[in-house]
Amino acid sequence: MRVAKVRRERMAARLLQSVMECYAGHIQSGPPTVEEVIAHADVSRATFYKYFNSVDEAIEKRASELVDEMIDSLKGLVDPQMKPVLLFTVSVHLFLLRSVLDPIWAAFVARSDLLKADGVLFEGLVLHLSKSLADRDVAFSDSEAARTLAIGAMREAIRSIAQTTEPRREFVEEVTTMILIGLEVAREDARLLVTEATIFIRGAAPDRLTWWRDPWSAGAKP
Repeated sequence: MRVAKVRRERMAARLLQSVMECYAGHIQSGPPTVEEVIAHADVSRATFYKYFNSVDEAIEKRASELVDEMIDSLKGLVDPQMKPVLLFTVSVHLFLLRSVLDPIWAAFVARSDLLKADGVLFEGLVLHLSKSLADRDVAFSDSEAARTLAIGAMREAIRSIAQTTEPRREFVEEVTTMILIGLEVAREDARLLVTEATIFIRGAAPDRLTWWRDPWSAGAKP
C-alpha cells in the first residue's frame, strides 16, 4: 500500500508539472489541452482522468500548491521585527527573484490567477503596505489604488521576465525601486531599501528557502 501511494503521488506530481510547463508555453493564449498535457507527460488520457477531471482542475490544484509554497517561503524568510516598509520591499523583490530563478514558475503564475490583486497570496504584502502607511514611510490616499499599483507592476514584471532569456539584475531592482517611488518614497530612499532587501535575501535565503539559488551566478536557472 505504501508503494502504491508513493507511485500515485509521483504520477500526480508528474501530471501537475506537465500542466504547469504546458501552461507556461501558452504565454499568448489560453490553457493547454488534455492532449498537450498527456503528450508532454507521456501518459494515456485514461491516466490523466484517474487524477483530474479536467485541465482546469489540475491548474487550480497546482496554483493552490504554489500559493501555499510562496506564502511559506515568505513566512520562513522574513523577520517579523523588520520595519514594515522593508518587509514590503523584501516581499516584492522575492517574487521577482523567484521569477528569474524559475522561468516556468514565472510564466505559469503570470498566466494563471495567482497574481490577482485581491488574492490570498498578497495578503501579507498588503498588510505590510498598510503598516508602512501608518509609519509614514509611504504615502497614498487610496489603499486599492496603492495595491493595484504594486501588484500590477509586479505582474507585468513577472510576465516580462518569463519571456526574457536573460533577465537583468538592473531591471529587477529598478522595478522594485519604481514601485516604492510610486508610493511616494524618495528615489534615494527607495534605492537604499532595495539594496537592503537584496542583501537580506541573499544572506538569509540560502538557509531558509529550499528553492533558492543566487540568480546572477552561472547555472542559477534550472
